[in-house]
Amino acid sequence: MPNPLQIGDALDLVDVAIQKINLKSEDPKGMVLYDQYYNVESGVQDYYLKDSSLSGLGYAGRIVEGAVVTAQSPVQGYDKTFTQVRFGVLLSVTWEMWNFGIKKRKLENLVDQARQACNRLRELRCAERLSNGFSTSYTAEDESGNYTVTATGGDALELFSIAHTREDSGTNNNNVVYDGTTYSMDWEYDALKAAHRTASLIKDPKGLPMNINPDTFIFTKGLANHFRAIEMLGAMNKGWIPGSAERDSAGVPTFKVIANPWLLSNTGYWFAFDSTKKNDQYGLQYKESKPISLEGPNIVFKTDVVIKNLVSYGRKFIEKFFQIRWTPPFMETIPSQAL
Repeated sequence: MPNPLQIGDALDLVDVAIQKINLKSEDPKGMVLYDQYYNVESGVQDYYLKDSSLSGLGYAGRIVEGAVVTAQSPVQGYDKTFTQVRFGVLLSVTWEMWNFGIKKRKLENLVDQARQACNRLRELRCAERLSNGFSTSYTAEDESGNYTVTATGGDALELFSIAHTREDSGTNNNNVVYDGTTYSMDWEYDALKAAHRTASLIKDPKGLPMNINPDTFIFTKGLANHFRAIEMLGAMNKGWIPGSAERDSAGVPTFKVIANPWLLSNTGYWFAFDSTKKNDQYGLQYKESKPISLEGPNIVFKTDVVIKNLVSYGRKFIEKFFQIRWTPPFMETIPSQAL
């Protein structure tokens, strides 16, 4: 346990010559984004959960007079396990600092920074699944020590792949943006159309179209792709083709933009998904045993005030993009120059 915050660490708090002390931290409003692209379930009581799936049937067949009706069987999907991971932070201050510094300056909301620390980590860990979507594992930097995160789905492949295995052993599915010639296109109007093309080719475990319609796009906040998306939306809302003097209207619908500041690596990546499929059957899944909550304050040996903030949750990387259950309607691209 680190040394508690003492008066000597922040003398300004007890200096009567200083009239005002500000608490400097980011504004948490608008910073909760994970639930916009993860399906969220709270109240999970098990340490781990295991899911599987079963497909529906394919096409019916013609019945010839006097013949036996053709039979079909569903296809079992891949298994995937959620495992709870506990995160927390502890804020420790001396009795003197708490009473003569923090309380006197009415800075008791400093303790809410413990809650915000867990919020930030949750956003970062969820965003990392996208940033590292081309990897089967990655290293998560952590205050308690870095650790390796396995990022494969039930088909043992990474989140974004041109060769996701279909359950019926049919043609592999691809969820990397592709216009028929180029994979991983730079963000522009042609890439937007390619995203819709890629989604239209996705098949379920029986080889049927899944009718995925990308309507939400995620970008790193404040970078070129984010700004260009807003510009394109402005043109499309006026019925124009972005970046063109042609009089034809846009060939694809407008879309929602999620500007995510937590995409700290591979910031040129952009992502698309169908928000109608953000549920417990499709998409990225976030399951927690309980929401973030404060514990304390506690007096330890009548000396230190200890405030803890804990969150326990499990994040499930989808079994595979194209499965009838646990199928994320996500696609992703990286700049072509990075290939």
